[in-house]
Amino acid sequence: MAEIETFLAGVQEHMPSLQITHEPEALRDYTIDGILPRLVVAPDNKEQAAQVTALVSQHGLTLLARGGGSRMNLGGIPEQVDVILETQRMTRLLEHEAPDLTCHVEAGITFATLQAHLASKGQWVALDPPDAGQATLGGIVASNASGPKRLRYGTARDLVIGLHVVQASGEIARSGGRVVKNVAGYDLNKLYIGSLGTLGIIVEANLKLQPLPPDERTLLLTFASAQEATQTVIALLGSLLTPSAIELIDAGAASDMSDFFGLNLPTEGYTLAVNFEGTSSAIDRSLDETRLIARKAGALMGDDLAGKEQAQLWQAVREHTRGSVTCKVAILVTQLAAYLETISRVCRAHRLEAAVIGHAGNGILYVELRPGDATPRLVEAIAELRRHAQEARGSLVVERCPVELKRRINVWGEPGSDFYLMQRLKQQFDAQGTFVKGRFVGGL
Repeated sequence: MAEIETFLAGVQEHMPSLQITHEPEALRDYTIDGILPRLVVAPDNKEQAAQVTALVSQHGLTLLARGGGSRMNLGGIPEQVDVILETQRMTRLLEHEAPDLTCHVEAGITFATLQAHLASKGQWVALDPPDAGQATLGGIVASNASGPKRLRYGTARDLVIGLHVVQASGEIARSGGRVVKNVAGYDLNKLYIGSLGTLGIIVEANLKLQPLPPDERTLLLTFASAQEATQTVIALLGSLLTPSAIELIDAGAASDMSDFFGLNLPTEGYTLAVNFEGTSSAIDRSLDETRLIARKAGALMGDDLAGKEQAQLWQAVREHTRGSVTCKVAILVTQLAAYLETISRVCRAHRLEAAVIGHAGNGILYVELRPGDATPRLVEAIAELRRHAQEARGSLVVERCPVELKRRINVWGEPGSDFYLMQRLKQQFDAQGTFVKGRFVGGL
């Protein structure tokens, strides 16, 4: 307790304007997997964030960065959380070089706010993660969050061209640059992206932008079997077509989306939502060719969505990846049909239900398992589903689950043969263990 009091006194002396939360009632809102932080600070800029981090390190405390809080449940249970550094006061769009299709922005800005700023100049960051209204840019980059349109545009690793990161010592490191073709030196950006703040706190980012597409539409296709749906996905990927997203929706997810979002989706078989962007004439041609490909696999033609209906569908798709017990499975596209059958078989064996949404063109499935309180059955089912994913040369990560279940499983799975490199990187970047341990792979 003495360390935290000394730290608090130092913060108040050197940064009297810093916003600090230490009342027990207010701290409950920042609980992570049952772990209550001892203090929350909200710096105004990267310099204050660096000062806070340096003081945390000097006093032997632990620090965890937090943006909007939408991804704080990701990963394992943290060992100890002394100080949470909240970035939500760092919300400036520092530069927008519209002719160069780049921008420089503070990490605490919400993704929806950033997109609104850029849209006024006809541009956007080509990411579509869930919770855009709550999630901050820093949180999205730190967790490498993405959405259905990663098929065309990639993830944050493809769009971030530079970062400012506060290191454990309190120094501000800069990686990458402000131009798209930046090839000098090691690509340190990719070390920080997806590392959940275990190597440093992302405080600013330089991003590559895209022009807003003039139009977009989504075609719905329904198939009797997973095999037929997968054949169509493979055929689309092998064609000259360039869909922005190919989303697979199973009967369970379709039923949820009909009940909770008011969407009229088939609740039998499998639905593919195929999205195209571009000019109206180009989209018309792409949709016609997609229909020809789908008919060969026995598809039933559904609606051609645009405007509000289309936006509602994709919003529902993104939000459905955030169920109470959600596993993210990454496998080869050619293995999708077999794995979907495995999910059904495992759920029947363990008396569970599943609802599946998938970025089919990328081989990524989000599997929601129910009921969420059937802990012993869930433990067995997740172990079996992970084994089958690994046998198919893939992986399974539990992205969301109750704390009781998280205590009984390894949400990441066993570390791979490259884990020793990860340990050495952690030791090099954070030898003292300033950044909270326990959440990342292998407890890093």
